[in-house]
Amino acid sequence: MGILALQVIALLCIAAVVYSYVLYPFVLASVAAVVQTLRDAGYVFRKRERRVRGDSELPAVAVVISAFNEERHIRQRVDNLLALDYPPHLLKAYIGSDGSRDATGAILSACTDPRIAAFVFEQNRGKANVLNDLVGRVKEPIVVFSDANTFFDRGALRKLVAHFSDARVGGVSGELRLLGSDGDNQDSLYWRVEQFLKFFEARIGGLLGANGAIYAIRRSLWQPLAADTICDDFCVAMNISAGRHRLVYEPAAWAEEETPQDIGDEYGRRVRIGIGNFQALVRHPEYLWRTSAGTAFTYVSHKVLRWIAPHLLIAALLASLALGVQSPAWGVFAGLQLVAYVAAAGLYALSKGGHSLPSILRIPAFLFALNWAFLVASKRFLSGQYSGSWRRTSR
Repeated sequence: MGILALQVIALLCIAAVVYSYVLYPFVLASVAAVVQTLRDAGYVFRKRERRVRGDSELPAVAVVISAFNEERHIRQRVDNLLALDYPPHLLKAYIGSDGSRDATGAILSACTDPRIAAFVFEQNRGKANVLNDLVGRVKEPIVVFSDANTFFDRGALRKLVAHFSDARVGGVSGELRLLGSDGDNQDSLYWRVEQFLKFFEARIGGLLGANGAIYAIRRSLWQPLAADTICDDFCVAMNISAGRHRLVYEPAAWAEEETPQDIGDEYGRRVRIGIGNFQALVRHPEYLWRTSAGTAFTYVSHKVLRWIAPHLLIAALLASLALGVQSPAWGVFAGLQLVAYVAAAGLYALSKGGHSLPSILRIPAFLFALNWAFLVASKRFLSGQYSGSWRRTSR
């Protein structure tokens, strides 16, 4: 391979990663500002109502939850659903225990409220199969998906369903607030950036997937999932987007969930999600060409480039090392990359070993864990070393 080709590979690969993690939020905000300006101008000239009307008749809603070994949370989750500010005659929860080996099934079977439809499946079939089964039983026009260890704000359902008064809307994603052992975890820089991106992506019509803890779709738009689907929330929402229906983000409809304090636990979760990401990328190319231009732009910038970021960084390092044989400058550049990766790996090892790191040092440790998880996930996906069955973590 020629020197010029190696230089292009090294620089483009690093530029792509820097763009996705650093520059993309600024580019997105700029694009969103232009889109909003055009939207405002259109409103001025056409005089059409552009806000969601919340005074329409409330629809019947089905909350669907697939649970596996959730005896710690399931009773509280049921109580949380029954306490929601939504007309009782319009609310029904379909909760399935997917072959749980603890008391989850017994707790669900003891529920006597007619709003709770409990299904205790003896065989562990995987979340996607349970969701297919449960949604197949739903008659209500709006389906809200959630998890057994998530707790809705009392008014969350009303805020979610308000958007369906617009016939163009096919799905609505709420906001998940992560809680640590010492309370609100919203100060997490990465989580705040993700919320920022979600808000502006929705503004340009490019919302990516939905938050599995709290999102709603029209029952008529549901498409059954492949049995081994891992990122069910992403695929369900993107199927709606690929059908040219709008996805909306409603941060006022929020839910809470505990976040793991152990970065190692979060790493295991990231590996599994990463496998699901590559699964969706390979199986659903239509997410690039059947969705809107805004969605295609955000999908590549926010998702695809991040999923392949470790592969890009490895390619850049190998190209830099090859160039370093002939050029001292490239040798220094390759050395700096190696030092950065080793340092980040060391910080991750310290964090995983229980050492408390200063906030500024948690960022490279987290990014190393994230990218290492994507690298491992890609290997396991390509080798077929995964299934649609559950893997229990704190989240």
